[in-house]
Amino acid sequence: MDRTRPSSLVILLFILSIILAVATVAVTRIIEHSRPDVRAQFTIYLEKLQPQSMLVAATTQERYSASKEFTAKLLAIFKIKAKIRLSALADVTYVISAADPSAWSARWDPKKRILSISTPPPDCLLPAVHTDTIEIVSENANLLTNTIFRLKEEAARMQSELSNDLMVHAKASLDEPQVLQSIEDGVRRFALVFCESAHIGKPVAIDIQLAPRLTEQ
Repeated sequence: MDRTRPSSLVILLFILSIILAVATVAVTRIIEHSRPDVRAQFTIYLEKLQPQSMLVAATTQERYSASKEFTAKLLAIFKIKAKIRLSALADVTYVISAADPSAWSARWDPKKRILSISTPPPDCLLPAVHTDTIEIVSENANLLTNTIFRLKEEAARMQSELSNDLMVHAKASLDEPQVLQSIEDGVRRFALVFCESAHIGKPVAIDIQLAPRLTEQ
């Protein structure tokens, strides 16, 4: 029986398997080198947010109370001497600017499969007031129902001014832990979609670092 032929076939298959493995590694490295690194890919991904140039990280709905200055101006329109509380539901949208992608940072640890992202300070848009939810409560006078109705109508017409007035509450909420957590979760979802588009697979963890917001003087 000729044992030379089977041995030669085994050796040939072994050599072919080595050649295939080397070729696979070479092709993989060529593809990896031809593809931008994760930071560069992330920068390109951020630039695609144009023309908005911002990431909408979270939204919430809150009932905010208007300032004394706003209610005083409202009462003055009708020459009413009273003390009232005015509140309304408003949609608050939390965003992070992407106008300058270099203000963001993305680091990928291929061994641990952890993506770390640092962002600029979060911010919020003007609250979108639901004028049909405006509530007015008199604190020191019995106002007629018709008077309260007229005050609500006028406050609704002052929607833009009311939104600016409630912005103080929206800005202050950026220091609340639950709001910051919601924003981090939004960035994390954004990062996960990026990982899919960059073909780096699902990371084991995504670490988010939000820059502290600048306190307005």
